[in-house]
Formats: sequence, C-alpha cells, structure tokens
Amino acid sequence: MFLHGWTDEELRDEPAYGVRAVRLPRLEGVAQPYEGGAWVVVAAGSTMRRHVNPDGESEVFFVTEGAGTVEVAGETRRVTAGATIPIPPETPHTLTADPGGRVVFLSMWWGARPAAAAQEA
Repeated sequence: MFLHGWTDEELRDEPAYGVRAVRLPRLEGVAQPYEGGAWVVVAAGSTMRRHVNPDGESEVFFVTEGAGTVEVAGETRRVTAGATIPIPPETPHTLTADPGGRVVFLSMWWGARPAAAAQEA
C-alpha cells in the first residue's frame, strides 16, 4: 500500500504559480488517467498566479482547509473546505486566500497531450 503525507516544512516554492507545494510521487502501475498531483498552499491574502495548464491537461482542486475565491474561465466563486473545483483543459484559473488564513488544496491533473502533439496543436 502507498501512503503519502506531508508537513509544512516539506513545502517548496512553486514560483511559476506563486504558491508553496509538495508534489506527489508518480504512481507507477496505476491506471491512467492520473498523471500528477500536489498538495498546494496559498498563503493568507495571497493569490495563486493565473495560468492555463500545459498541453491540454485537466485538473481538479479539492479544498481541505481555509476559505477564499476561485476564478475559472472568468467566473468567480467563494470556496471553503470541502469544495471540489474541476478545471477543464485550456481554461485560465486562479485562487485567492482570504486575508485571515491560508487555503490548502489537493490538486490532481491528467490528460496532457504528448509533447510532440502539444506543439502541433
């Protein structure tokens, strides 16, 4: 059985996204579509950098701590612990933590086109 945990001390800066995160190890032998994941922390009052996932990836956030606002494809919603946020391919998105506390979420992504196919798209 595989079990993964993390502590705040293990968080690493993710400058491309303006957050701190612990990347999940690749799960060899696990049926697709899983490709990657990370525990992500958006600091109190901070905003994750708006971005579009590379190579046509889909993504979903599972909020486990905190509150804030999420914007997906220009639509903004309030989120709290327990929220599930699906993000379709080619869709700009960002998340802002409330000033009073951080937001912690599990991000899982899948479906990226191989590099050669992505360059042709």
